[in-house]
Amino acid sequence: MAVEIKLADLRLVINRILDHIEHDLGKKEVILDEDDYWDVGTQERYDFTKSPERIEHGQLSDDWEFLSAILGDKDQAFALMLMHATPLLRRIGEQVRE
Repeated sequence: MAVEIKLADLRLVINRILDHIEHDLGKKEVILDEDDYWDVGTQERYDFTKSPERIEHGQLSDDWEFLSAILGDKDQAFALMLMHATPLLRRIGEQVRE
């Protein structure tokens, strides 16, 4: 099933969640208590006809290094960089949990 998402709506939702963490919970920064994580490769992630055979290793510190480059060079802000935002957002959500 296809899911249609308006990017403006996604941006609004994510901003509201980050605003909640920052303003309502008073957290101006988050110190992530884990660095390494497991991930499933892109080709296997959405194929539910079989179990994933290959699990990949990622690091939140690497993801943040890639993303923080955008702070100094907006030309680095290309769509594929979202793959580095996903694990960071997931861990922040797991860790803050409010």
